[in-house]
Amino acid sequence: MKRIQLVMMLVSMGCLAALATDIYLPAMGDIANALATHMQQVQITLALFFATFALGQLIYGPLSDRYGRRTTLLFGIALFGAAAQFCAQANSVQSLMLGRFLLGLGACAGVVSCYAICRDCYSGVELSKTLALISAAIGIAPMLAPLLGAALNDAFGWQSIFYFLAGFAALLFIWILFALEETNPNNLSAQPNSARLSYWKMLTDRQFFPYLFANCCAFIALFAYIGSSPIILMQQWGLSQYQFSIFFAINAGCMILGNTLLSFALNLISSQKVLKIAYNLIIGASAFMFLITPISHFLVAPNKLVRAQVLLFCVAMGLVSMAVVVVLSITMGSLLQRFGQQAGKAAALAGCSRFSAGFVIIMLISQLQIASLNSLAAIILLCGIGCLLASYLAHKQPGLEVNSQAA
Repeated sequence: MKRIQLVMMLVSMGCLAALATDIYLPAMGDIANALATHMQQVQITLALFFATFALGQLIYGPLSDRYGRRTTLLFGIALFGAAAQFCAQANSVQSLMLGRFLLGLGACAGVVSCYAICRDCYSGVELSKTLALISAAIGIAPMLAPLLGAALNDAFGWQSIFYFLAGFAALLFIWILFALEETNPNNLSAQPNSARLSYWKMLTDRQFFPYLFANCCAFIALFAYIGSSPIILMQQWGLSQYQFSIFFAINAGCMILGNTLLSFALNLISSQKVLKIAYNLIIGASAFMFLITPISHFLVAPNKLVRAQVLLFCVAMGLVSMAVVVVLSITMGSLLQRFGQQAGKAAALAGCSRFSAGFVIIMLISQLQIASLNSLAAIILLCGIGCLLASYLAHKQPGLEVNSQAA
């Protein structure tokens, strides 16, 4: 398979999670009304997706390493399509929760396989560049998904959103079935159990954990935004579904820009220096968020206050998003490089860790009802500080800098 075709296929796999997460955000209010429930209950369906998406990766990772990428991937996509159909036919919030649970269990196969196949085919700096390219392309999904979800919801109702996901899964299943060859022919099925590292040994590896920690911190910042933005922008600031979708699209464009700039930056400076820039950008932009309200009150008239706050928030979140995707791409490349023989398992552990963190932060935001501009700024600031702590831990480990630059 040609490189461009492989990259497009990997992007499609990676888009499963982004589509399933973002496409129904604008319709949450309508879903709550249709199912006679509260917005907080619908937000739980988002958190459940992240929970099963996180835990399911721990299953798919070892299966992918042992029995191959292709079979494991096809099973997961088939489950995703069936779960999307189930969600479309849900008549209560409880059945929607179950459907979203199964949807996450199917989607995680695509993400694990995307990273593992990428590691099978590339290494070193080429791996990081390819991951940045894939991440930039996947960034189109959160840019377009809310707009598409809002359009489908207005034209055909919220159920059409999940029918669209089912159709996407069917097309991807057919494409992989006929076009993808196994990229891991020398799998672990013929190797003794002693040759396989446990999740615990991976997690406690001193050259693995600092990058895993930074990866999780970056993900928490991103998912705090995803969980808080519908409340802040639509309920507190009064934006419409389409205005929210446009804001979300602009932010996704900043994520694409961040990964595009990363590809060029890695040709000029080391990955460690790029990471430090990204960490400081997260801290600086989140600190600026605390100043948005006082700056807006000082600069503009009361009738233009919300517009000014939205504009300043857009700038701050754009900078955070650019930095976050840089952290995710570089740290993920380092994690996969560390355990190349078990790339599926390494990708699964990283995915489980960060999506578990995402699940926790969204549950806290939804159930404690703490979605506000200042609380979001505080969460992102703590995440930036956590990334700096990870950088300190990385420098304490001899040989880690070499590995990260090679990745």
